[in-house]
Amino acid sequence: MKILIFTAITGHTSLAQAAKSFLKEIPGARIKIINIIEDRFAWGFYKASYRFLPFMTRIPFEIVKNENLSEIVKNYFLVKYRKKVLSILKKEKPDVVISTYFGYNPVLDEIRPVSKFKFINIVSDPVTMHPLLFAKEADYNIGFNNYVLSAGIKNGISKNKIVQTGWLVRKEFFQDHDIQKIKKRYGIQDKFTLMFCGGSEGNNAIIMLLPSLFLSKFKDLQIIFICGNNKGLAKIIKQTHSMFKAINPNIPNIIVRGFTKNMNDFIAVSDVVIGKAGPNLIFESVSMKKPFIAISHISGQEDGNLDLIRKYNLGWVAEEPTKASNLIKTIVNKRWILKKKQHNLEKIASMNLQAGKKLIDIVSKSNVKT
Repeated sequence: MKILIFTAITGHTSLAQAAKSFLKEIPGARIKIINIIEDRFAWGFYKASYRFLPFMTRIPFEIVKNENLSEIVKNYFLVKYRKKVLSILKKEKPDVVISTYFGYNPVLDEIRPVSKFKFINIVSDPVTMHPLLFAKEADYNIGFNNYVLSAGIKNGISKNKIVQTGWLVRKEFFQDHDIQKIKKRYGIQDKFTLMFCGGSEGNNAIIMLLPSLFLSKFKDLQIIFICGNNKGLAKIIKQTHSMFKAINPNIPNIIVRGFTKNMNDFIAVSDVVIGKAGPNLIFESVSMKKPFIAISHISGQEDGNLDLIRKYNLGWVAEEPTKASNLIKTIVNKRWILKKKQHNLEKIASMNLQAGKKLIDIVSKSNVKT
């Protein structure tokens, strides 16, 4: 069985890798991940908003909900990528095509009625789902829990083409880790550990918390910073730490890393994860049963992620720097608070694991219970 997974950068790639990690269990499966999305202007705007102005993304998110504008966007992707996608399909002759990025869906929707491959569309937001995320000709649109069912029906997708799953997370996040081995590998000490992650592009909300973190008097605290592709953020963290070290003898030890493919290692050795409320980071943390603190989010598409954290009691939402600082201090002083989240984390972690198993069923079988 040949499986093609069409994807794009950032969290879409994470979804593609998560899908592949489970689909490798299918005997004889040959899986290829393909990314041909090259819109520099769109990604440039997204990157700038991601790092500096996450509230700005609400504007295009809402505007493009207009039916006429949605058609313009779809036609843009059709014209730009039809030839490339069709060429790949002709060359690869896949049995199954999976999309983790909406930009491919107009082409795949167009060709699906006359093709032989099974088409699966992974909806790339768990709660706040833009109409463009759905593929009308897909055999299945799959997404998180009952949110995808209600949103799919609202956007004209037949109920029998919607599959409710958990969130797809790479298998590594469900496996046991040798904590001491990981700590030795990265020079991480045996201390209470906070992990800050700015996502793949390095959200700058972390910067606002640095003075509070580096002036703390906790003697047994260390902080891991994952800065993604934002080299400037990593530089600011290191410089700020060096400056405050001169006045605070009890300053926490820090580990600063850029983009990493081993996020599971760093979450495994952390007690709590703090960062932008992207779905992959939230659910990767949850799958390793680590509470999550949201200090920022991309307005529009990630609005519902904050409600998800609250509804399922997966952690806390603290986007104001003062509130976040006070919350972190409380957690460090009263670490038993984290144990109150464990039952909820285990429940959603189990759901996430089932998402991978459901994807295997969807790909392997012709009839799937939706």
